[in-house]
Amino acid sequence: MPYRSAALLSACLPGVLALCLSLSPPALAQGQPLLDQAGKPLVLGAKRGPRRKAGLCLDYGKTRFRDGAPYRVIEPDRTITSHEGMDFCKRAGSPVIAPLDGRVRFVEQDNAVYGGVVAITSGTSVRPRPGLAPQQIFVEMVHIVPLQGLRPGQAVTAGQVVGHVQRANRPSIGKSPHVHFALRRCNDWATCHLDPNFFWRDGPGRLSCHDGSKPLPPGRIVAPVPC
Repeated sequence: MPYRSAALLSACLPGVLALCLSLSPPALAQGQPLLDQAGKPLVLGAKRGPRRKAGLCLDYGKTRFRDGAPYRVIEPDRTITSHEGMDFCKRAGSPVIAPLDGRVRFVEQDNAVYGGVVAITSGTSVRPRPGLAPQQIFVEMVHIVPLQGLRPGQAVTAGQVVGHVQRANRPSIGKSPHVHFALRRCNDWATCHLDPNFFWRDGPGRLSCHDGSKPLPPGRIVAPVPC
C-alpha cells in the first residue's frame, strides 16, 4: 500500500511492540506491523471525534460489553473474550453503506444466529508483520439486511447503500440493533481479524465519516453507517 507521509507522530502502545503512526493522510507508514510478535492483532482503538455521531457503541478489542459485563461469546469451537470488530448502534432499518471502494465478496441474507452479512474486498493488500506475505484485506458488516439483488463480484463504491440495520431478532445481535463491522486479512474468522482503526481515511484511530467531497485513498475506510 502506498503509505506516505511528511510528518510523523509517534504513538507507543503499552505491552506490545512500539508502533509509530503517521496521522497525516493517507495514514499508516509502509510496513508498520498490525500484529504483535505472538501473532495477535495490535489494538489501537478509536480516538475522540465523530465516534458518537457515527453511533460507535463497542470498539475493537474491548473486553467488556456495553453494560459492563465481561465480554464472553461462546462458539462451537472457541470462547471469545475480546471484541473482534466494531459495533455501530443504529435504529433498525437505518442504511448500511460500503465503507470502501471494492467488490462484494459474499452475501448472506439471514443466518438464524447472526442475521445477514455483506463482505467487500478492497483490492488492497497489507503485510501484517515483517516476514509475512502481503494479504488482501476485506471488510464485513454483520447483523444487517442486505439489499436484494446484491451479488458477489459486484462493484461498489464508498457510501453506496448495501443494506439496512437488522432488528434485534437473532441470538447474537443481543438487545440493541447494531452493525458489527470487522476488517479481515484472510478467511480464518478466528485469527484473521485486524483493528479497523488502523485504516480510517483521516488517519489511525480517527473514525471517518463518508464524505463524497473527500477522496478515499486505496485501502482506507469510512464508517459503515452514515454519520
